[in-house]
Amino acid sequence: MQANPLALLDRALPPLPADARFVPSRRQTLVLGPVRIERGWRVASALRADADMCQVAFRPSSAANGRSPGTWSVGIAGASAVETACSGEVVTLAFPADHLSRGLMAQMQASGIGGLPIQGPALMCLELGRLCLAQAEGLGPAGARALGGSLVGTAKVARAVQVSAPRHETVRETMRTRIRAFIHRNLADPDLTIERIAERMQCTKRYLHKVFSDEGETLNQYIWAQRLELCRKHLSRAELAGKSITEIAFACGFSNAAHFSRSFRARFGQPPRAFRRAALGQKRPPLRL
Repeated sequence: MQANPLALLDRALPPLPADARFVPSRRQTLVLGPVRIERGWRVASALRADADMCQVAFRPSSAANGRSPGTWSVGIAGASAVETACSGEVVTLAFPADHLSRGLMAQMQASGIGGLPIQGPALMCLELGRLCLAQAEGLGPAGARALGGSLVGTAKVARAVQVSAPRHETVRETMRTRIRAFIHRNLADPDLTIERIAERMQCTKRYLHKVFSDEGETLNQYIWAQRLELCRKHLSRAELAGKSITEIAFACGFSNAAHFSRSFRARFGQPPRAFRRAALGQKRPPLRL
C-alpha cells in the first residue's frame, strides 16, 4: 500500500521544544514577495487574509490509508469567507486578488469554492508550499518572488482544473450528507447513537460505518467532534456568559461533565474554563490566600 503523499514532507518540520507551553495555534509563516504562506496546527479560529486578498486553504486529512487526501477551498477575503477552523493541519496561501483575471475574480467574489479534494495540481500546490516553508532559509528576494509566482500559478491551475471538471455526487456522498444533516439536527440529544441513526436512515450499522470509512474518522468520532465544536462556539458567545460550562456541555449532548472536560482539552489543548476566559477576554480571578 502506498503512503499518503501528503505526509511525505512532515519529517522536514521542526518539532516543538520539549519545554514549550501549548498554544492553541502553532504556526509557520513565510513571505515570498506578495505571497504569504501559513501552516498551522490545532487552529482554533479561521486564518484571516487582508481585504482584497485571494486565500487558498488546504486541510490535509490525517487518514493513514491515503484514500482521503483532504479538501481545499479558495475565496476572496471580505467577499467569500474561507473557513479554516479545525483541530488538525491547515496550510493557507494568500496573495493579492489582482493576480487573478477579472472573470475569475468575479466568479470567486460571487460564490467562492470549497470542499474540493486535494489532488492533481492542488496537491502539487500544497506540497510546494510545505516544501517552501521547510526549506526557506537562504532564499534571496528574486528567488522568493519566483517561488511565490509559481505557487500562485499552480493554485490558479488547480482552481481551473478541478472546478471545470464535471462531478457527479455518488450514492455514498449523498448518504453521508443526509447522515451529517441528521446528526447536526440532533446533537443536543444525548441518546443520539449509531443504532438510532441507522434506524432513521433505514440501513444497517455496518453500512453507516462503510459510508464514513474514507473520512479519516469514525462516525462516532464525528458525532463527538461536532458536539465539541458546538460547545466551543457556545463558550465563545458573550450572550451565553451567564450559563455555566456544564449547562452548555449538557445542552450540546454531553451527559458527564468530567468526560466533557477531558474531551475538550484533548481536542483544543486547554480546559473549557481557560478557553472561555480567553475567548471572552476575561481576566483570571486572583488567588485567595
